[in-house]
Amino acid sequence: QYIANLATDVICLQETEADIFSALRTRLGPLGYTLAYARKGAGRPDGCATFYRQTPFEFVGSCVVQYGNGDTRVAASGDIALVVMLHTDGRRIGLINTHLAWDPPETPIGEHRGYRQVEKLANEWTGIKDRCDGWLICGDLNATPSSDVVAVLTRAGFRYAHRNLPETYTCNVGGHAKMIDYLLYSSTLRPEPDPVYPILDDTPLPSAEQPSDHLP
Repeated sequence: QYIANLATDVICLQETEADIFSALRTRLGPLGYTLAYARKGAGRPDGCATFYRQTPFEFVGSCVVQYGNGDTRVAASGDIALVVMLHTDGRRIGLINTHLAWDPPETPIGEHRGYRQVEKLANEWTGIKDRCDGWLICGDLNATPSSDVVAVLTRAGFRYAHRNLPETYTCNVGGHAKMIDYLLYSSTLRPEPDPVYPILDDTPLPSAEQPSDHLP
């Protein structure tokens, strides 16, 4: 019900298990949403789900980036990126929905799974970026704005929409409010971000007001 009430054109969810995905499809389908879903590898029970309104969007194509292919250091996480390309108003927009692995911030770059994953994502995106007029990356990057993980996407030309809104936090796992979930956009798009629900280190999540431990 909370997701339906957001009334957004696009919904990108991570850690979505099969029963939750089925419930969302039943709830959102009659509201005009269609969907794409990709399950993680390595036997993981969850995946990335992208819902978008059939109006104004027309489906163009999709693919999945498997981060672990050929890299045994990150294969065990099973993490992926779901790429969906849509057509609207004479232009194409690409949506990348992803969930990166978490490692302690002090982990060396050469051993940091999230860093290796986002490097692969940036490289894969370079090969397909010309297929769309603009791109969005939505997801749980398990990294703060000052991290090497976010820096990879910054160097690729992406910016995160809420960077000019101070004290924007998306979770407080471990008792510390922080931003680790992002809406990033390519240079051809212009952001007009809405403020995120304010949380402190000790704000209860999930709650009656916020039914997830991560904020949209």
